[in-house]
Amino acid sequence: MARRKRHLPAKTNLSVDEPSAEGRLSWRWTLLGMVALALLAFLPFLPVLRAEFLDWDDPYYITHNFRIHQLTWANVADLFRLNPQLGPIPNGQYTPLVELSLMIEHRLVGLQPWLYHLTNVLLHMANTLLVCAFLRKLRADRAWAWLTAALFAVHPLHVESVAWIVERKDVLCAFFCLGAMILYLDFRATRKTRYVVASLVAATCALLSKPMAVTLPAVLLLCDLYLGRPLSDQWKRPWLAPFAALSLLFTAITWHTHASYGIIRAAEAGNVFQNMTMASWNFFWFVGKTLWPLGLSAYVPVPPDTPATAVSYGLAFLGVLALVAGLGWGAWRRGLRLLPFGVFFFMVAFLPMSRLVPIGIRYMVADRFFYLPGIGFLLLMAHGFVQCIRSSPRGRVAGIAGAAALILFWAGLSFAQSRVWRNSETLWDAVLRRAPDAFVALNGKAFAHLNASRLDEAATYLARSLEVDPDSVETLALRARLAYRQGDLATAHRYLEAAEAKGLSPLMGADLKAKLLSLAGDHRGAILALSAYVEITSPAYWYYYKMAWEALHIAEEPKAILCLEQAQALMPPKQAALGRFLAQNDPEWLRQNQMTRLLAAGIDFFADVYNFSQEIHLWFSDRDRALKEYDLIITHFGAALDCWRRARAASSGPGPISSIEEKNFERKLGIVFYNRACILANVGKHDAALESLSKALERDKGLQANARNDLDFAPVRDRPEFQALMQR
Repeated sequence: MARRKRHLPAKTNLSVDEPSAEGRLSWRWTLLGMVALALLAFLPFLPVLRAEFLDWDDPYYITHNFRIHQLTWANVADLFRLNPQLGPIPNGQYTPLVELSLMIEHRLVGLQPWLYHLTNVLLHMANTLLVCAFLRKLRADRAWAWLTAALFAVHPLHVESVAWIVERKDVLCAFFCLGAMILYLDFRATRKTRYVVASLVAATCALLSKPMAVTLPAVLLLCDLYLGRPLSDQWKRPWLAPFAALSLLFTAITWHTHASYGIIRAAEAGNVFQNMTMASWNFFWFVGKTLWPLGLSAYVPVPPDTPATAVSYGLAFLGVLALVAGLGWGAWRRGLRLLPFGVFFFMVAFLPMSRLVPIGIRYMVADRFFYLPGIGFLLLMAHGFVQCIRSSPRGRVAGIAGAAALILFWAGLSFAQSRVWRNSETLWDAVLRRAPDAFVALNGKAFAHLNASRLDEAATYLARSLEVDPDSVETLALRARLAYRQGDLATAHRYLEAAEAKGLSPLMGADLKAKLLSLAGDHRGAILALSAYVEITSPAYWYYYKMAWEALHIAEEPKAILCLEQAQALMPPKQAALGRFLAQNDPEWLRQNQMTRLLAAGIDFFADVYNFSQEIHLWFSDRDRALKEYDLIITHFGAALDCWRRARAASSGPGPISSIEEKNFERKLGIVFYNRACILANVGKHDAALESLSKALERDKGLQANARNDLDFAPVRDRPEFQALMQR
């Protein structure tokens, strides 16, 4: 029986060398090399391990993302829904595996950032080893594969992906993409089905980490062509068809989620020429920064959007593309496949982030886009060094010295750049030093000051940002939030309306609009604003709770009950089951008070209502309103807790709520009493303040240390009752 002829790349000066001495190096040396590569990928990122959470997207994914704050099977399942019940998809980006990893870390250490950062660094170390393994599967010799991995380990453009927790998306997606490519090459070499199945699983995980993996089938096809397998082989045996189907499916999912959450904006969609300009500029920028990665920044200014710019960059890009295609085709036919493979690997992998497709902010280029596509350029650089080393004795010295110097230089730059990502202040200060008019950095500084309640500083930065770009949706929305925090509701409404006119997504605007209407006393308007959001996107149950809360303000109990019932219907299985338990086992008094029962059924959410109280605490300009809000919280929260206790007493087992959970709920109620006491002390109601503080300390003794140093209690600090509470 005749054997099928294997197609291999021709041997030329630009092709890979067959490993002729594969077994000469012992496994000990291999292990030592792997350890060295791992350390090389770890040491430049040491400053990252001491970094903090950032105000840039970290709140959406981690600190304020209630989707990840409780590790349960129901919550894990909710992460994979396109219409989640536990809250909106962060930034409209469907990345459930990333959120799952964050959920596990939150379960282990809570909101301590060190583990989140360590995970990113460990993934980068693993990716470095996988790059080496991938190139070995492409029949690269050891020197070339290991040098490429070393360059990958230390390149400064990778700092953003590793140092920024949220960009776990890049390193996790790359991990699975590299795994899928290695397994696919194993399959093509052995034709064992288990490898292609494993590759498909890895590809799915990559797509669940970041949609940029949609071009993976094209990358796999490039690998096939590089290894000499003819294109006709795919037509006869379409092994890539399942990968292509996966990519099409996740392309549709990404388009759906981005459109649902307003990420695809008509105002920023541009036209073909504008998108071509951005793609061209991005390509040239990355080529330059690959070779000379100095002056890196979290924000990169882009060229002005003019017809002349569009024409010049578009023609330049088309010229380069034609040149590369012509030279690549010629080189490919002559067996010189490495050059076109490296260039097209970059271009294909980079295509989803090139801005040719108007998703997200069109005028944007970022270091993180280089993480996986950059392998294409790095393998060309490494091959150049290897060829120099093998050319002559003098070339050997020059090649080794040059490669070592470049690795050390890049490692030093990465170490310095890692320190920039220490916290929000260091990050945005570094951006503003290079680009004083960067509205993204100005907004970032304003957001940090806003969170720290430094409202005057936030106003200064937002004023500068509006001067730079008066039409920025993000800036207008932040300005509205600032006015809201300042108590200037009219100004907040004006800026919010301006942001909505410029394309503010319902996700970003509904919550703030509801707050503004609620604080203005228009609780019906707040209900309508929340209802409009629910109609546009997925009906998250916590939005129905917010609507119920607004209905309670205007004593519309039937409306509140209706919203609470809708919330219960959308609750995860655990909470819903508890609600049914209460409905079946309540004593008579409880069956008569349906609202109390429903509140208790959703107490996992209702316990977080104290967050509203912390926000109310800022509103000393309307102290009467704040006190009414606190009284409403205490009334209903206390009723729900009482409901839980009676239901547990009526049950034969441990009951629907544990003592630990109950203590946690009581602690949160204690914070409400504490903040209420602060306001009472400042309005001269000293007896009531001391009574409220006493109730707070009964529920959370830890608040005693806060009260000793809290300036809000200065009016009552000398009273014997206060001193007794501090000594209790």
